[in-house]
Amino acid sequence: MEIVRQTLDERDRIYMVVTDRFSDGNPANNGRLGCEYRPGDLHFYQGGDWAGLKDKLAYIKRLGFTAVWMSPPQDNALFSRTADEAGYHGYYTRDFFHTNPHFGTQQDLSDLMEEARTLGLKMVLDAQINHTANYWNESGGGFDPAYGKPAPPFDEPSWYHHMPRMIEDFGNLYQRHYCSLGGLSDLAQENPACWRALLEAYRSRDGLRGWMAHGFSAARIDAVMEVPERFLTAFERHIQAPCFGEAYTGDVPENASFQKHIWSVLDFPLHFRMNNVFFEGADWQKVQEVFDQDGAYLSAKRLLTFLDNHDRARFLQNAADHYGKLRMALAFLYCVRGIPIVYYGTEQALGGDWRYTDSLVNDVNRQTMPGYDETTPLYLWIQRLNEIRSLFSDTFCFGEQKTVYIAPGDAVFAVLRTGRTKPDRVLGVFNNSPVPQERLLRLENVPESERWVNLLNTEETVPVKRGVCRVMLPPYGALLLANRKATAFLPAPVLQTTIRIPCDCGWGNALYLRGDTPPLSWEHGIRCDCVEPDLWQCVLERPSGGRILLKALLNDMVWESGDNHSVQARESAEIVPVFR
Repeated sequence: MEIVRQTLDERDRIYMVVTDRFSDGNPANNGRLGCEYRPGDLHFYQGGDWAGLKDKLAYIKRLGFTAVWMSPPQDNALFSRTADEAGYHGYYTRDFFHTNPHFGTQQDLSDLMEEARTLGLKMVLDAQINHTANYWNESGGGFDPAYGKPAPPFDEPSWYHHMPRMIEDFGNLYQRHYCSLGGLSDLAQENPACWRALLEAYRSRDGLRGWMAHGFSAARIDAVMEVPERFLTAFERHIQAPCFGEAYTGDVPENASFQKHIWSVLDFPLHFRMNNVFFEGADWQKVQEVFDQDGAYLSAKRLLTFLDNHDRARFLQNAADHYGKLRMALAFLYCVRGIPIVYYGTEQALGGDWRYTDSLVNDVNRQTMPGYDETTPLYLWIQRLNEIRSLFSDTFCFGEQKTVYIAPGDAVFAVLRTGRTKPDRVLGVFNNSPVPQERLLRLENVPESERWVNLLNTEETVPVKRGVCRVMLPPYGALLLANRKATAFLPAPVLQTTIRIPCDCGWGNALYLRGDTPPLSWEHGIRCDCVEPDLWQCVLERPSGGRILLKALLNDMVWESGDNHSVQARESAEIVPVFR
């Protein structure tokens, strides 16, 4: 009997998991030590599995999420063609019909799904219909004997495109649909036998077999730009569940075009523009340009929004480990239209290697979970944002969005969310600046006098008189002001190490810090914030104790002279560098 499932919708909040990196519930399925299983080497299996994920679903539920997007379940090639990476991520498909043994058996998957149903969590399947692992040897004109070939029935050569090159021009539809993505063997969906087998792998005609028979609530389709659109529509209809696609593009019209074929799409255009604002200091106009094009979508409210994921650098990696900036960005993500996705470990402050770079995104951004502490300030912050999104679901999930404050060169941005059927309003105000900000905001159609409460600290209220309110924002601060009361919440105390550095760096230069204690490193620097023309500042929330040895550098290249500075963690200090 086919399992009855709830489908994904605009009210959901998704927690994304890389299965191999989340929790090891059964060490017996980890693989061969020193072969594909190499603890500590993030290019290979680390031991996470469905038994471990099942054990931690209650943790995700308590964090406030309603859905879990997990790694592809099917069996993968053990290694890449170059043997420098294992198929732990799920995108090197070998056998579409059988489970990845490193994750577990069909029964383990069923047990995971049953636990999810018991907890009321929806599960999202990650589906691959564009490619398998890199089995086809173009130079030899066949499957590479040294590497092997996919499992039947996908070992049929006519089921693949055999173009002699990878995609070079993503604007060229022919290349996108027929050339190889990253060297992976490109499936020929137009071959009827190949297409029938793909559909059968995900859902049999009677609905009793295939991955969807386990009760998944939706599917994320990998690489939708590389699949002809008619097959995306046919796939969604066949599995009888909403699908959202991964279209790696910053162009809104191109991204929006996929909503004509499947339920929705990841909002990469907004992701790229948030990077511009949060990490590069660009004007808020960058994200406003995306919002101004929301009419291009059939429904902007069902876009899937995210700060980072398995294919992108972690937020704290890009943000020089600035927790305050992360809290502000998360509040922004939860306030604006779309369905928020949070990448696993964000609540435990996973931060990659704290370098602003995308060169290692398939490595340091896929760390193993460091623990499951439910008292960390970030855990409690995300838990509160999920609660707010639930309490004001009519407003955030289905209501209207209007920008009420934006100005060229201004670090402050404000957006008003208005309920669809209820008179609820929430004003989100965000300060992308290392210094406090004060602004006078004007709202339309507000009663003569009201007092709005900050949902992120319910002891704070702001009077709104004749549609005008004055807001005070701390550095990298966020306010979510509501016109009605909600459950009480006080943010967890924030303990910081603040390093202030009086220094005239000269026009166009920047100051960096290197040190001996993560997130500082002697190999590369963390950029400081310029809070005044001749004053720089670095704010850290780790380490939690001890002394930190550090040095300042100009543009992360020119070292200051003299001895290392020694700073006590969780205290404020001033250092005066000398550059000779």
